[in-house]
Formats: sequence, C-alpha cells, structure tokens
Amino acid sequence: MSKNINLKVLVVLLLSVSINSAAANEHKPKQNDPFELDPIEVTLGKISFEEELTLRIVRQGFKERASNRQEDRDKVVCWLSKPTGSRLSQLDCARNGDVWASRPDNMRGVGISNRTKYSGMGYGDFMIASRPITRGKLETILAALPGSDAYDKEFIKIALAGDKPPRDIPNEKEIEQFAKAWVEVGRLNKQGKSEDIQVAAITAENLTLKRYNRIAELSETYASLKEDIASRVKQLR
Repeated sequence: MSKNINLKVLVVLLLSVSINSAAANEHKPKQNDPFELDPIEVTLGKISFEEELTLRIVRQGFKERASNRQEDRDKVVCWLSKPTGSRLSQLDCARNGDVWASRPDNMRGVGISNRTKYSGMGYGDFMIASRPITRGKLETILAALPGSDAYDKEFIKIALAGDKPPRDIPNEKEIEQFAKAWVEVGRLNKQGKSEDIQVAAITAENLTLKRYNRIAELSETYASLKEDIASRVKQLR
C-alpha cells in the first residue's frame, strides 16, 4: 500500500473485498458504475485487515452527517435505504463530493452548475452493497467491533498513511484488568517490592506479563486507548 494512497482509491478497494472472482470478471466498471461493498459477509470470527478496515469505514460513515462544506467533501457517509417492495435494506456509502456530483438537488447550496465541476474532480461514484441486509444484522456486526469511535478514526488514519495499524487491541475487560494492575504495580514499585511481586500483581488480574506489556505498548500507538486507561487509573487511585 503506497504512503500517499488516495482516499477514494482506498475505499473503493476495501469496500469491494467480498466480490468473488467470477463476479469481478463479469463486472467491468465504467466510469459512472457503482462499486460494491459487502461487510455483511463478515462473521467477526477471524477477519482480514481489509475486512476490518472496511467495517470501520462503514461504522464511521454511519456517524458522519452529509455536509456541503468544502472541507468535508472527502468524508465518507453511509446510509441504509429500502428498495421498493423489499423488507431488507440496501447499504450505500459515498463521499460528500460524490453526493454533490450525483445528487446536486439534494444538497442545499450545491446546484447543477457544480455537477460538472465535481465530476471532473473524480466525484460521482457511489459504493452500493450487492446484497440486501436487515438493519439489525448490520448493526450487530458493527457493534461487535472492539474499540471506540475515536479508535476507529485512529485505525483508519494509520491505514490511510500506508501502514497496517495493530489489531490486537484489548477489550473492555482487559482494559479494566490492565488499569487495576497498573495501579498496583505502581504502588509496589514505590515500596521497592521485587519484580516477581510486581508480576504477581499483574497475573492476579488474570493478565500475562506479555499481554500486560503489549497493552502498554498499544496505548502508545492509540491515543484513545491511552486516554481510556488514564481515566480508569485516575478513578482507582
């Protein structure tokens, strides 16, 4: 993955991860064809980096509101719509700029004269799931992703920079265990207790020393995790 990868290219690639090779061969996109996205196939058992990033982009897209501000034109927004006569929903995602180029009448302040302008800048393509899904199923899949809203943004930002963000983040239980162990280790260290006693305090919280050290390392990568731990530590002291 290149260091300066374009957001549109990244999203198009990632939101197409579930298209099988036969379908891909049949579907030769023209300039204005929609792209496909299928996070609905993910079970959240073992998912690839690309699948996780897809889901986090979609989860963030549901939290973004459509905007006609210039600085928001590359932000991805996602929504569910119901085709006529269907009980299932269709998942759609697009950048604000794509919305402006394709649906100018739906955006206040963006008129027909801007359609050509934004189309010429590479906007206008929507990403549409090739299979319908129930709202409840999609919400369950997205809610099952570990990490906060702030973590999603950090994860996506690291990926956009061309790197693969660490994925082994602690769950809520581990964060609580880590915070308690951190406080106890700090107390024992001030008392001059041995390393063995300090390690025993970590294992008493059902964490291995390796996992404890890994969570500490991850907190230096993700500011949101560091802030969460600091808040819990403050409450425990």
